[in-house]
Amino acid sequence: MLNFSIRILFICTIILCQTNLFSQVSGLVSDEHNLPLPGATVLLFPDSTQTITDSKGRFEFQNLTDYRYEIRCSYIGFVTDTTFVNVESGKSQYLKIFLDHDYNIIQTIVVSDEHAKLEQTLQNEHIHEDFLQRNLEGSFAKTIEKLPGISAINVGVGIAKPVIRGLSSNRIIVNHQGIKQESQQWGSDHGLEIDQFDVESVEIIKGPGSLQYGSDGLGGVINIMPDKILPKNTFSGSILGVHKTNNFHWGGSAKLGLNLNDWFLTTRYSKQEFSDYGVPDSTFTYNSFALPIYDERLKNTAGKENNISINAGVKKYWGITRLLYSHYSLQAGLFSGAIGIPRSYALTHDGSYRDIDVPSQEVDHYRVSLNQIIFFGNNHLAFDVGFQRNLRREFSEPEFHSIPITQLEDPNDKLAIELLLETFSIAGHYEHIYPNHWKNIIGTNVQWQHNQRDGFEHLLPEFKTFRGGLYSITEKEMNENLLMNAGLRFDLGRNNTEFYRQFIWDSNVNIVDSLISPATDDLFFNWSASVGSNLKLKDGIWTIKANIGKSFRVPYPAETVSNGVHHGTFRHEVGTPDLKSEHGYQLDLGAHWQKSKFSGSLALYFNYFDNYIYLGPTFPARFSPLPEAGQIFRYRQDDAIYTGFEIQWEWLASHKIKLNQAIDFIQSYNPKTNLALPFTPQPSIRTDFNFNPVENNLFEESYIQLSHQYHFAASGASRTDRSEQNTPAYQLFDIGIGTNLHLGKQEININCQVQNFFNTKYLAHLSRYRLINVPEQGRNIVITIKVPFNGKL
Repeated sequence: MLNFSIRILFICTIILCQTNLFSQVSGLVSDEHNLPLPGATVLLFPDSTQTITDSKGRFEFQNLTDYRYEIRCSYIGFVTDTTFVNVESGKSQYLKIFLDHDYNIIQTIVVSDEHAKLEQTLQNEHIHEDFLQRNLEGSFAKTIEKLPGISAINVGVGIAKPVIRGLSSNRIIVNHQGIKQESQQWGSDHGLEIDQFDVESVEIIKGPGSLQYGSDGLGGVINIMPDKILPKNTFSGSILGVHKTNNFHWGGSAKLGLNLNDWFLTTRYSKQEFSDYGVPDSTFTYNSFALPIYDERLKNTAGKENNISINAGVKKYWGITRLLYSHYSLQAGLFSGAIGIPRSYALTHDGSYRDIDVPSQEVDHYRVSLNQIIFFGNNHLAFDVGFQRNLRREFSEPEFHSIPITQLEDPNDKLAIELLLETFSIAGHYEHIYPNHWKNIIGTNVQWQHNQRDGFEHLLPEFKTFRGGLYSITEKEMNENLLMNAGLRFDLGRNNTEFYRQFIWDSNVNIVDSLISPATDDLFFNWSASVGSNLKLKDGIWTIKANIGKSFRVPYPAETVSNGVHHGTFRHEVGTPDLKSEHGYQLDLGAHWQKSKFSGSLALYFNYFDNYIYLGPTFPARFSPLPEAGQIFRYRQDDAIYTGFEIQWEWLASHKIKLNQAIDFIQSYNPKTNLALPFTPQPSIRTDFNFNPVENNLFEESYIQLSHQYHFAASGASRTDRSEQNTPAYQLFDIGIGTNLHLGKQEININCQVQNFFNTKYLAHLSRYRLINVPEQGRNIVITIKVPFNGKL
């Protein structure tokens, strides 16, 4: 009888174990005074799974399998905590995590991934999928513009690129899942070729990133994290739809992911179509002439976007392997009044708001990459290998470029510019953690590029580039209140460009002039370094930090050998072949305080650049030999200063009400001209009021958000460069509302925004259409509905 009972007990135990193979880890996040921290970000590695603590500071990860997980918890103004947990099947664990007050050496907003370096010295604010959906704009760059110190250069509503503390283009690196995004980013009308629906978490480094990422990172770095890895033998996905009323935008994105015995696969397809967008005005002024905007909609600003991505790999005890393929495709028109001198007949309605006519652009960006992480206990080796193929084609009429039809092989040819950029890159680092709180990282970045051209217009010749560097970073906790770090990097760069001549004809088909890009073969050697400290005072209530460093940037061929009309910026641009490397000397200071339910921070920065490269009008003025191209703009070098501050504060009035405000100010100065540098962002103040209504079984995580933005005027010598137009001040009001609707076991995420609620007419200083006095987008209602699903395999 006893033996029978034991057998029955044994069988029941086996059944129980088999029905409870998965485990969970839950816990509570508090500060050093044992007060819970709602809204803290908790990351689980190597799965890249992310969650946010609830109103009582609680978090939970479910469906975990046998593995030694790393849990990284961060909260603005606090030291990031890292904990390792050994998970066993069928067992649950409860953690109590205490965060100490902290503030970063470099003023940054960071979302850390498993490759994070110096995370203890960087301010962490995690931007995740929910933030992007609640603040969805026409492009990824415009969406993150809501953060202090971040701006965007835009052409209409679908094309935009980020600006960090006044620096952009080849001074900003977008690191997309370990690979530096290469998409002709030197062009102001060349936006980020990234599907914003395919972004789960983002890391934005506001400050010099040359030390880790290379030459182009002296202004900042945007890291887009890899997709999270699902629990073993599970699947999940989502279907998302979006509608925008202003430009009758319809879009959708479908995602499916699965993990079968730790072999994982994630796929996504996104599609968007939009028509000509509306502005709150029926006319615009160009050279004192009033020109019509038919039905208050900008002609030929419609577009289409299609994206696909496939992410596959394996996760084992020894590390993670990921393979990624993606294809981004965009077709977009340019406002018909943006090419040459605007004329009324070119602005007449053509009968359709959705057709794409010339001038226009088509972009196809292909990428294949490998990401490999190998663990050696608490240390790891990581490397990324990637290939990118970026094809950009711009279309317009030949007569705008003084090209006779007889000189074209095809009289109907409208291909003005074709740029085919191929990039092969390798990046890797080894991170070793020593006893006594000492960490060291050794890494390298190498990149080769080849650019080919076609089309009847000339802007850039064919060229090849090489960039390579070695770096080392060390970090040491001197005691419980003081942390120090330092780094050193050496780089080598080379630009090789081919000779090209473009003839210019008159109306009688006689050659009257030519555009020349000279052949060059330039070699550059540079170094960068930084030293930083982080000091806690008064039991961590105050944190004082400082960082000083030297950075650099190698000139890009677009700055040395370009020669032609760049219609995205409406001007004739000419390069300067003998440009030298930029050198930056950068100082960051900061303070942060936290008391009860109120927190605040102040960031101060001062950047002095030697041989700063920028595009400015020729002085005395020289005019282009091309028709209607106006004054020539030439790349030049002068010393430059960028300085400013950012102030943030947050008041948690109750667990339902939160008020926060961000103020940023950027001042640029050219000592040679006593003027500002071109396209310096306007100072701004953003205020947000958030209210979270009572939750029940039907509605969860509901919110109401009221936002106000005030942008100061950009006028006078202190805010604008020579021949740059003044931009008046403006203010905008936005409203957001959303909830998670539960219908049985099915969750539905619903978000609604009303952008530019009062349909305010305003000019944005960094908009390319600002040059022809075209106002920005009017009132826009954005509705997104997302239906997630998941299950076991």
